[in-house]
Parts: sequence; structure tokens; C-alpha cells
Amino acid sequence: MAKINGNQINKESENTLSHFVSEVNTKHDSILASWEKYREENIEHQNSAQDLLLVSRDDLSRLVIEIQKLTTKSTKPKSAAGRAAASLHATETLKDEIKQIRQQNQSNLTEISYLRTRCETAVAECQLEKQENIRLRHKVDLLTQQLSQQSEYCSSLGSACCTLLWRVSRNEDTIQSILIGRKVEEFLTLVSNTLSSYVMTYKSDWPDVKSDESQFVHALCGIITNIAASAFGRDFLINNPHGCLLIDTYIIVLEEAPTGKSSRLKNLILMGLYNVSINQSGIKYLSSKRGMMKLLAWLLQDEVATENQVNTLKLIQSMMSVGDSLNIIHELLEELPQSVLQEFQSDKNKEIRELAKEIFSDIQNHVRHQQ
Repeated sequence: MAKINGNQINKESENTLSHFVSEVNTKHDSILASWEKYREENIEHQNSAQDLLLVSRDDLSRLVIEIQKLTTKSTKPKSAAGRAAASLHATETLKDEIKQIRQQNQSNLTEISYLRTRCETAVAECQLEKQENIRLRHKVDLLTQQLSQQSEYCSSLGSACCTLLWRVSRNEDTIQSILIGRKVEEFLTLVSNTLSSYVMTYKSDWPDVKSDESQFVHALCGIITNIAASAFGRDFLINNPHGCLLIDTYIIVLEEAPTGKSSRLKNLILMGLYNVSINQSGIKYLSSKRGMMKLLAWLLQDEVATENQVNTLKLIQSMMSVGDSLNIIHELLEELPQSVLQEFQSDKNKEIRELAKEIFSDIQNHVRHQQ
């Protein structure tokens, strides 16, 4: 066993003590230097002390401790086993996510394939429908053309036949032959329906007088006018329900047909109504129609065609000849100012002047008779 010399121990102690004293002096100098630097910085920034936040020593200590804990946690190295376990867990998680994504992609591909099939089927059906629509449109155009041709042919045929019958009906001896048979009522219904349809169709766009449609309708009305011109014919019309329906249609056409363009049609209708009014039953039927005198007063002032004004005045005069004409005269005076009637008394047309004077005279006689 070796022995330790006392002199050696003393030297070592002195050296250690000397070294410790040197370190203490160094630390002391360093602390003094730091303190001086802190004082200088404190003096330099004392003007901006109001921008600093004062924190208590206890709060500062707690903040330092929390920062150290966070630093320790973030910098604390994990063990090899922990890193391996974390890596394995992350790998398994990624595998599961990849598996789910692949399944979702497969499902999406299946749905896309199904939708693509449906889309192709829909496109094919759409193409078939387009072809079918083209075929049907072509068929509709063809049928429309055929219908138009047939309509033109029927109008031309009706115009030709009715015009011939209109000429034949001018002979009074043929009226009785025309009205005998089962087809007469069908003919009256045909005239009534044709007139109504004609006015409804062409009210806003009245056709030319020379068109087949116009000549067809005019011929029908001309036939009725000629029938009503005979005693047998007007008696037949007023005592037949279909004839009364036709008279009602005549009145409606006078109300709705446009002024000016329909002068020819209105002239034929006014002549027909005047012929009907010659019959006692006919004048009573016309007098029973509410607003009839108002309609005639309006036509007299609104129409500019001389023939229409003449026929309107004739019809007014005929209706005033009914036995109990007081109500008719009162209605006429309400709807037709005497000033208008006086103007007609000085009209250029001789027939209008004479008719207006006769009507005015009849009104004055009725007024004196009532007084």
C-alpha cells in the first residue's frame, strides 16, 4: 500500500485553492461587467419605459418554469422503442387510409361505368326521338299542306255551288222547292255555324271580298236573303227553330263584324232582316230582341256605306210599324239623337233623305198622339 506525503497534499490544496480564487475573481469581474452593461442599457431605454410592461417577480418565475417545461418536452429525445412503435402505428394508419381510398376509387369507377352506360343509352334514345320528331314534323307539314289544299278546294267548291244557288234563289218559284226536304234545317245550321266561325276567325284580319271564303259566306247570306224575300220563305224561317237561330246569329254578326271591311256582309244581313220584318211574326220576333234598336242606331251612325245606311233606316222604319211601337220609339230617341236624324234628312242620297223624313214624321206623329 502506497503512502501519501504531507507536502504533496499541501501543494495540491494550494493549487486547488488558487484555481478556485481565480475562478471567483473571473466570475466577479464578469458579474460587474454585466451589471454595468445592464445599467447603461437601462439608462438608454429609460425614456421608453412607458412602452414596457411591468411584471411581478412571481409571475416572471412561473413563466420561466413553464417555458423550461415546454422546452424540455420538445427537446426530450424519444427512445428507440418509442420511435419504432410510432413509426409502426403511422405505417398501419397509412395502410388503412390507402385501403379506404382504393375502395372508394373502385366504388367511384363502378358508379362512373354505370353512369356512362346510362348516358350512352340516353343519347341513343335521344337520337331515336330526334329522328322520330323529324319524321312526325315532316308528316305534320304534309298533312297541313293537304289540309290547306282541301280547305281551299272546299271553299272554292262551296263558293261556286252557293253562288249558283244564290242566282237560282232569285226566282221566287224556286224558293218552295229549295225549302222542301230534310236537308233544309241542316242547311240553316250550316249557314249559322259558318257565319259564326267566319267572324270569329277573321275578326282581326278580315279577308278580301274576292277571296273564296268571302264569296262563299256572301253567297250563303244571299241565299237566305232571297228566301226571306218570299212570303213562303220568311214564314218558314220565323216558324223554324233553326231559322230563329240563324236570325240570332245575324244580329250577333252585325255587332261583332268590323266596321268598313265587312260592309258587303252587313248589307246582305240587313236586307235579310228587313225581309223577315215584313212578316208579322218576324217583326214581333225582332222587336222582342233586347238592344235591337240600340244596335240599329249605332250602325246608322257608324256605317259609311250608303247601302247599309239605307237598309238600316228601312229596318228601323219597319220595326216602328209594329202595333205597340211606343217602347221602340222611346228606345230610338234615347239611342239616336234627333240632330243626327235631321242631318240624314239633308243627305246627298235621295233615298236616305226620304227615309229619314218619314221616320222623323212617324216619331212626331207618335209624340203628338201621346200628348
